[in-house]
Amino acid sequence: MAAGVPGTVMVWQDGERERWWSRAAALEHGREQPDWVTAVTGADHLSDLTQAQLTWLVARGPEPSARALLGKSLVLLRHRARLDVDRVAVARFELDALPLALRDAGEDADRLGLLLLPFRGPEPAVLVAGWLRHLGSARLWARLWLHRHAETAALALAPAAAGRPGRARQQAEDALRFLTATGHAETVARATRRHGVDVPLWGPPPARGGRTPAWARPGALPQLTLADGGTMPPDDVARLVGSLTWSRLDAPPEPPPGDPAPPDGGMPVTVESSAAAQPFVEPPAPEAEKLIAACDPAGLARLGRALLEGWLADGMPAGHAWAVLAQAHVGDDATMDVLAPLVRSWPARSRWARAIDGLAVLATAGTDAALRHLLSIEEGMSGGPTNERAAVYLTQAAGRRGLTVTQLADRLAPTLGLDRGITLDYGPRTFAVIADEHLTAHVVDATGRRLARPPKPGAKDTNPAAYDTFATFRKNLRAAAAAQVARLHRDMLARRLRPARDLAAVVLPHPILGPLARRLLWGEYGPGARLVRALRIAEDGTFADVEDGTATVDPDAPLGVVHPAELGTDLPRWTRLFTDYEILPPLPQLHRPVVVLTGAERAATSLAGPGPVPAEHVLGLLRRGWQGNGHDTAQRLHTQLWHRLPGGLALVAEMEPGITTWSATGGPPQRVTELWVDDAWSDHLRRTRHVPFGDCDPAALSEVLVELRAAGD
Repeated sequence: MAAGVPGTVMVWQDGERERWWSRAAALEHGREQPDWVTAVTGADHLSDLTQAQLTWLVARGPEPSARALLGKSLVLLRHRARLDVDRVAVARFELDALPLALRDAGEDADRLGLLLLPFRGPEPAVLVAGWLRHLGSARLWARLWLHRHAETAALALAPAAAGRPGRARQQAEDALRFLTATGHAETVARATRRHGVDVPLWGPPPARGGRTPAWARPGALPQLTLADGGTMPPDDVARLVGSLTWSRLDAPPEPPPGDPAPPDGGMPVTVESSAAAQPFVEPPAPEAEKLIAACDPAGLARLGRALLEGWLADGMPAGHAWAVLAQAHVGDDATMDVLAPLVRSWPARSRWARAIDGLAVLATAGTDAALRHLLSIEEGMSGGPTNERAAVYLTQAAGRRGLTVTQLADRLAPTLGLDRGITLDYGPRTFAVIADEHLTAHVVDATGRRLARPPKPGAKDTNPAAYDTFATFRKNLRAAAAAQVARLHRDMLARRLRPARDLAAVVLPHPILGPLARRLLWGEYGPGARLVRALRIAEDGTFADVEDGTATVDPDAPLGVVHPAELGTDLPRWTRLFTDYEILPPLPQLHRPVVVLTGAERAATSLAGPGPVPAEHVLGLLRRGWQGNGHDTAQRLHTQLWHRLPGGLALVAEMEPGITTWSATGGPPQRVTELWVDDAWSDHLRRTRHVPFGDCDPAALSEVLVELRAAGD
């Protein structure tokens, strides 16, 4: 502990402890069992307890046992209701809960960092100082803590700010700068004078440079041509590269996300760093901007790619990752073609930070080529924080154009030249390349005759290579159509919407999207993204309703691909209409397996489960997005399955006799005794059912119910 810094004490704001303690009423632990007192008194660690036992212990259990376990447990909690469990623990046990708060806040600062707000002491000061550069809610919790405990923070962090260079010093300096800039300059000055800190605490962190690596020196780089046709002198190239070495991500976007005490009294709003607004690449310095403007763009991009190649060959040293970020200033579309595959590959090689840098470059560049790559990367990832960041970058890049991601994807969908017209030129004869309404490629000869493929070149044809270009085009067309079908399928499942005017102005005229869109059932959506009415696109491009009458749609009305579960009793009518018109949707839509609830089922808060489910099928569900409660018990026995739904809900399936994940076969068939809906953040230990099925998104609910019922077939 730093000299002169008092030990940790509790400093609650008015009503704060009472608010935290009131969350005990929201903690459900199921029916209390007679052996729980024995279990908690005999436990060595919190992990020895079940979820229900731990929740009961923190909220209502014997105080001596709880204090003892909180003080010595080193096992991280797995509860989804962890924030409430921890807040109740802090409110009830105060300083005895400090080890728990420090451990959990350190493990998940964005979600649990607010636990440290009432603790005033050196340990919290050191921990929160490291959060000021976070993108998520941890940055807000750090600022709130520093404001509340400014004097303690300054006294605790001044020694580190005067210490050896390193992460601890950098974080301490960040915190002291923040305090200085937010009205605590005198407090910081008193603390820093005592320790002889000599850091400019009134502005941004000082720049730190380094030696230019051999691969970044002028002699190792291609000659750089100027816009006027000359060649840039080596000294100027060195200055340019030197300025590029300062390439970095911009400061975290303001304001930091989150709210520790929403006005409605609900759960605190917490945002993970991967889901928060992401920084673009910082604009180049004025000197770099001047040098860049003097260069020929193509030559500048070649130099940038040479820097990237040199960095890769050098083993991707983190200290020279500026070589990636600099591509935002000097790269062209060819550079983005080189960078995108690297960004895709880096997460698998644990190069997470570099992948994020690459995403930032693509988003900052913002060209059509860069954003096509960003779209492809986001669509191809299997989930996780890097995928979340890709989605956020995509949203921000689309926002720079005044578009949503869906609108951007529509505009960037490849046309393969069909919008301009494609000609196979054999020399003495030519053929027009077209695609029909099913996106099958054909050629049309000079007489207007449609052919499935072009004829083979003859002796008089002077350009026989044109024949092979048709095969390549046909392959590319199939791939492009498949990619757009997959995207429209995702649009249906995620209910991604676009304004009606875009359908007429962007989608339908598109040579690939148009034929696909005409074969889909669309819907107009109202508040809460609920379906107002379903519509098909008639032969003349107008909209038609289920009565086959012309429907007028406001140009700003949000439209999306309809999921059949949203149609209710209109589903059979639309199916007949599409059959009568011989419209075959390009993706599983009207004939998709679906579960449509009755009015009584929508009003219910509990439903009977499907028939017996083979154990191996349950294990399959656990590998496909479903989760179970067995991971939190010593027996590893799953007696519940749940799947997240939109709107912060989850579908819960109660099972008997339960299934173990460590068994290859899983055991006997499982009987699903009940289906119910709960808050996604809950541990699903409620004895009462409070969410009607009608509150669920019908499409998402149908998808998970179909999957669950299929497992039992």
